[in-house]
Amino acid sequence: MSQEPYPSERPFSGSHAKPYDGGAYASEGGYPQYQAGQPGPYQPGQYSPSYRSIEGEKAAQTSLILGIVGLFAAGFILGPLAIWQAKKAERQGVPATAGKVLGWINVAIYGLALLFGILLAILMFAGFTASSYSS
Repeated sequence: MSQEPYPSERPFSGSHAKPYDGGAYASEGGYPQYQAGQPGPYQPGQYSPSYRSIEGEKAAQTSLILGIVGLFAAGFILGPLAIWQAKKAERQGVPATAGKVLGWINVAIYGLALLFGILLAILMFAGFTASSYSS
């Protein structure tokens, strides 16, 4: 007696299939009825974002991405770009606070690193010239 590896009936067909009864939503009073000409809850074209809001959202996302990547690499370039994109998004009515904050954090971190590097170079040069005159 060999048993088939797969059932011969397709799933959700035959004697095992139950018709959809509407579930809990239908038992609470049924689906809302809409008359022809009235807007339903999910009609295509009911909400179409403007070009301006789409561009603002793209600028806000770009600002956030630049701010995050700038924390790890090239923050002295990506920080100001993140701030610029955040301001562009805000001009178009889309909030971009996270990108702006990350951009300013990048500017602060890499600005301090630049100042530390300059100070270190000055101290090394001063130490080098002082040691060369004492010999």
